[in-house]
Amino acid sequence: MPRAWIAAALVAAFVLLTIRPLDASENNSRADDLSARALSAPAGRLIISAEISGAWNLFTANPNGEDWQRVATNLAPARDPAIAPDGKTIALRSKRDGAWDIYTLRGETLTRLTRGMIYNAAPTWSPDGKKIAFESYARGDLDIWVMNADGSNALDLTDDSKAHDYAPTWSADGKWIAFTSWRTGAQQIFVVAGDCARACKAINLSSNKFNDQNPAWSPDGKQIAFVSDRDGQRAIYVAEFSANAIQNARRITFSGWDDQPTWSPDGKFIAFVSPRPKRQPIYIVPVEGGLPQIVENGPAFASSVVWTSDATIAGDSASNSANGALYREQPDLAPADAGHPYELRRIRSSRLDGGLSKLSGRVADSWDALVARTKLEVGYDFLSVVADMTRAIDMKCDITCDTLSWHKSGRAVDTRVSYDGMEIVREDLLAETYWRMYLRAGIQNGTLGEPLKDAPWDLSYRARWVIAPGEGGVKKPVPYGFFVDFTELARQYGWERISSFDGIDFDWKTNKIGAEYWHIERRQGLTWYQAMREVYAEDDLKALAEWNALSRAGYDGYLIYLKGIPAPARAWKWFTLTP
Repeated sequence: MPRAWIAAALVAAFVLLTIRPLDASENNSRADDLSARALSAPAGRLIISAEISGAWNLFTANPNGEDWQRVATNLAPARDPAIAPDGKTIALRSKRDGAWDIYTLRGETLTRLTRGMIYNAAPTWSPDGKKIAFESYARGDLDIWVMNADGSNALDLTDDSKAHDYAPTWSADGKWIAFTSWRTGAQQIFVVAGDCARACKAINLSSNKFNDQNPAWSPDGKQIAFVSDRDGQRAIYVAEFSANAIQNARRITFSGWDDQPTWSPDGKFIAFVSPRPKRQPIYIVPVEGGLPQIVENGPAFASSVVWTSDATIAGDSASNSANGALYREQPDLAPADAGHPYELRRIRSSRLDGGLSKLSGRVADSWDALVARTKLEVGYDFLSVVADMTRAIDMKCDITCDTLSWHKSGRAVDTRVSYDGMEIVREDLLAETYWRMYLRAGIQNGTLGEPLKDAPWDLSYRARWVIAPGEGGVKKPVPYGFFVDFTELARQYGWERISSFDGIDFDWKTNKIGAEYWHIERRQGLTWYQAMREVYAEDDLKALAEWNALSRAGYDGYLIYLKGIPAPARAWKWFTLTP
């Protein structure tokens, strides 16, 4: 975690608050400026794939965030919506019959189009509505396929390469299908002829050293929006299209990690997914540049979005908790004279050798539910053994860990650091490095997991010190097979990952322990001290968490403040800020 950066930000904010507060006229002027730059509400209707209570389903909403509705209740899990040219039919992928297959939904009529092809996803319609292109794992790697709109005559367009080809999109004139491919060793945007029948020639539009992916064609076919890391961040770009290249690419988003662009029907706006550490909302930005606007009031985590001009697409009223709770939390109450409200509970679903197999009684049920769900989704009991749980209150740490660790509150778990079939993918969000953990599915027939599309990270000694010294490792080739996103499963049960350490004295790039990809915790909006007080009496914490003693031991004031530790009068300055 960038401690120096956090400290600088807090100090800067403190200076602004205490030395030169803004007057009302300046505040109003800035608000007017932001309002002038904000986009007006575009027309049409969004169709969004989003998660609520562990289930992915399809929702519709107005671009201004009003009138959220669930498309249908019998689709889950459902992803990758694509609207037909008639504006009435939605193609999608669903796992309702056991494996991921392509379906169409028109009104209340659901029709299955693919069968026996292991994994099928990412449908896209031809402009005349007669064909659907999609990605499939039918031949041992991801390829781009085309079939008739009724599911007949499926044809593999990219069987010439064993590299993953995925995320197809059809041009407005029907001449081209653009897609993402790993053929060059990096993600690049390729095209094949839309009417190709055999020996299709794929043309690399990117032809660069960067990662370009997830193309989306403009309604007039003259431009392609796509995701690229060419400026060091994962952002949305718009470029002009020619038959053999994309040209004059310009960046239109700047949040640090943006994905899955889609065009408005009039070609003036782009909607996209913008992952954050705690949520994954939809934003809309003008194609010519401007201030993005969030699509509020819906589920916190979305995976993709499409835009239709037909505002009549609708469904049932949507609720952010419509599927019910994934588990029931029944806290273990402490005796009335304990000095704290809750007890630590012995955990029997996971075994910890040489430590305390306990968690706070406020989070233990969510952990047990996550253990059971992971076993179901992965096909084996990955969490039956863990590396760390609750630590003793008097445990001391060196620079590789924190004496004020969330482990001591009974709200943190370290999974196994390595496991056969485990892969980790690096994600740089908001200037910090996070990791997404994938587990190879125990059954490789398409009923569990999905193919990996992002390259995993190599943290081996050779990668860190021979191939890329000082960089913490390198990407490695995308493995074949089916994997389960464990990080996503944990999030659904309230267990969040943390960012890697990147301080001056302790940096994940030079010390693998700092990567922390194995660490998840459940804070529930509490500060560390509040979480500790739930399971320990105040007197028990005096030796561990006393402001002056921590300050003398070398803890920076802002860190003590962020932990929520009671402060003496001299520390008043930190409380002009809100964490």
